[in-house]
Amino acid sequence: MNTNVVAVFELPVPIWLMSDSLNTIYPTGYGDLKFNVLTPDGRPPVGGPPDVPAIQQKFNPSGPQIVWALEYGAHIPDSLRPATALHRIAVAEVTGPSYDHIHWFTLEHQLAEYVNQWFDDVRTWVEVLTGQDLDPNHRVYDAEAVGTGLTFIDPSDNDALGMKITTPHIIPLQQQEWADILLYVRDGREPPLEEILSRDARAAHRRSADRRAIIDAATALEIALGRHVRSRTDLPENQQKRINERTALGTYVSIAKESDLQFAVSVERLTWLNGLRNNAAHRGAAPSHEEASIAIQIMMKFLGSHGQIRRTREPEPDGGELTPIIHE
Repeated sequence: MNTNVVAVFELPVPIWLMSDSLNTIYPTGYGDLKFNVLTPDGRPPVGGPPDVPAIQQKFNPSGPQIVWALEYGAHIPDSLRPATALHRIAVAEVTGPSYDHIHWFTLEHQLAEYVNQWFDDVRTWVEVLTGQDLDPNHRVYDAEAVGTGLTFIDPSDNDALGMKITTPHIIPLQQQEWADILLYVRDGREPPLEEILSRDARAAHRRSADRRAIIDAATALEIALGRHVRSRTDLPENQQKRINERTALGTYVSIAKESDLQFAVSVERLTWLNGLRNNAAHRGAAPSHEEASIAIQIMMKFLGSHGQIRRTREPEPDGGELTPIIHE
């Protein structure tokens, strides 16, 4: 089935891209539904609609101001500038199946049914590759009111009320990363499980859910460490015999220590993280927010050096060293 479906989709959470990703057409899709994503142009102050007559007519300059792309205050590495937050995209060239038994399920209905699931897959890849926090259901905002709902009677002034404002550190997507992600989603390709768990651990920590953060971080580490240890052909025979389908993080750390394996982080740090996991999982003990932060850094360093999505290891002056390299 092929019709002239054209639509505009407001992203549930803006995605930061490098500005050269704008004003371009990208193929993507979800399952059997295929379509093109058209990014807006970058005209100031809020971007403009893609060059599609129907969209240009709908969103004409004389109408109400619509935000397509907007650069907010953020710390962005110089090597990844200029960058902007993408708010809206256009969807065109929609193709997909027709169903005789549900003839009403047209391309328009299919797009409406799947577009939010498509976004969820896209944002998962973006979060994995850049660390952006794009959860539409549990937003963390840069501005937070202090004492919301509180009215002082004595003393009668409300000077204690206020607002906390933070400037986030953003790693925007490079154009090729954005294009690749849209193809990954079209083809049903998911990030490695340990990277999804790493994303979940970081998200939990931002929301002060530190017990969950530790469990997710340790599980991500267990998957990556287990894969690495099982791939080694130089383990002592007595250590090889300890590996089976039930081997867990603590045993993998012990095998690594007894086999004198060298990692980007020390075995002592891995042992410490495993202890936090055991306390959280078996004793219900939550780590401190600082301990969870350190544990997440340990996990990220291990995954970045030994996981399936490697990160460049040499730091750059502007922080732009977080360039992922996906290993098949």
